[in-house]
Amino acid sequence: MRLAVCNKTLDDRPIEAFFELAADAGFDAVEIIPGSLGTPIMDADPAMRVQILQVARAMGLDFVAMNSLFEHAPHLNLVTRDEILRQRSADELVAIVRLGSHMGVSTIVVGSPRQRHAPIDATFAEATDLFIAELTPAANLAQNLDITLCLEPLVPSLTNFMNDTIEGISVIQRMNHPAVKLVLDVKQIARESRSFERALDMALPWLAHVHVNDANMQAPGEGDTDFLPIVRALKTAGYMGVMSIEAFGFSEDPKLVLPRSRKYLDAVIEAS
Repeated sequence: MRLAVCNKTLDDRPIEAFFELAADAGFDAVEIIPGSLGTPIMDADPAMRVQILQVARAMGLDFVAMNSLFEHAPHLNLVTRDEILRQRSADELVAIVRLGSHMGVSTIVVGSPRQRHAPIDATFAEATDLFIAELTPAANLAQNLDITLCLEPLVPSLTNFMNDTIEGISVIQRMNHPAVKLVLDVKQIARESRSFERALDMALPWLAHVHVNDANMQAPGEGDTDFLPIVRALKTAGYMGVMSIEAFGFSEDPKLVLPRSRKYLDAVIEAS
């Protein structure tokens, strides 16, 4: 399994500073928020993006994934009845897929809880249909570009649509698109009424990406979550994809925490 790190809580730093932090901590892959690469997504400076890519590669870093897709555009919504907003949101997601292809990513995580808030009176079936209709143009393009869109279930405190692993699988099955898979997130599973191992058993046919974070939302090894059974279950299941550290906060300087977390995960992988 390959380890990556997200710039989730580090995107207020210059992107070059994040790259240096990731490289110094021993990572060779990164997961990036699209807005960190310049906005607007559809018409940002292409020369700047080429320069960013060159800097990353000079530090030995590959772009493997993107997440927090609409952090730069909080007005958008992938589960809305508003036709104009639907089109704008779908177009922005298509632009993000094009950006991902330019940067060389293989995975785009569709989380963005605020931008998939369904109408309050919508049934799950209607919300699913709205979501699929908006996602389909990006999924078709992603398939052509060899990119996977990974749906991310998120708890009801964050959004009112696709709140657990079962609902994520339901949406994927309803959409039935080869470019649309699932991400499992350790923090999310800790808030569901099932173990990671049980969630993995259900999700395995569609699993394409894993976010590793302690239940306390910090990096692995920085809380009480035992990652040994989690990693052992992934290895037993034959998962050979990326495990990406998605920390939402750091109790100490990330320069101290990230190398420590990387060493912790290396030890867990070795022990499993």
